[in-house]
Amino acid sequence: MGAFKGLLWKDFKTSSIWFYGWVAIILLIFIIGLMIGNYAKEPTVSQIFLIMIGVFHFAFLPGIVCSMLRLEGKTQLWLHSPHSGFMLILPKLLIAFLYSCLSLLLVDGLGILTMVMFQGDSLFPYWPIKEGILFNLAVTIVGVYLSGWAIFLWTFYHSLSKYPSIKNIRWLFIAGFIIIYQSVVAFIMSIGWVKTIFFDTFTVKVSTGFFFSVGAHEANAGFNPEMVPLPLMPFIFEGMVMITVLIISCWLLDRKVEV
Repeated sequence: MGAFKGLLWKDFKTSSIWFYGWVAIILLIFIIGLMIGNYAKEPTVSQIFLIMIGVFHFAFLPGIVCSMLRLEGKTQLWLHSPHSGFMLILPKLLIAFLYSCLSLLLVDGLGILTMVMFQGDSLFPYWPIKEGILFNLAVTIVGVYLSGWAIFLWTFYHSLSKYPSIKNIRWLFIAGFIIIYQSVVAFIMSIGWVKTIFFDTFTVKVSTGFFFSVGAHEANAGFNPEMVPLPLMPFIFEGMVMITVLIISCWLLDRKVEV
């Protein structure tokens, strides 16, 4: 446990500057939104900016992970570390997850602030608590999923460095793997009985999507009232795939990947 805390603290110290920089960017964009909204007499502009920042969080989490991986590659720590691949990967995921949650909470807090400031001109005529929770959850899940793939592709890429004959064209193997994986999944999903199991057997009702519109002295946003069935099996499948690629990543690191 002591070793894990040490790794966790190391990853926090080496990545905190990126998080603080991201927080500064959020505040800057929010202020710009307020200024534009005030100039255009459209207070909802700042809320639209916040929604855009929230959507971008699906890339924030894997971006932080990739930054930490890049730093590890420069220091060659993983090549000489006595710890397992799992012990080296988990702290990075936890730190990135924490940063993403804190960042989303900041965006939520700024959104609440704008609703208090512009009560008569808010995009939402009510407090969108349920929508906010679902939005944050969806963005976080996508971010964690992309982070898992980022870790796998990074370790796969550097594991190929053991073969001098292909070291300079490793990116071709990464591109080939992505193409083959996507092709195999598309083929499997095209099979009739597989398609039925994945898209018809386990579903929940959800809104058709989120909308927002802006016009002259008018703005509106919310979830569409129309409900459609959302299949859950593809999410379960992708979750299993993510766990599998993380296990493979740990195995590759345990073989002392040189980065």
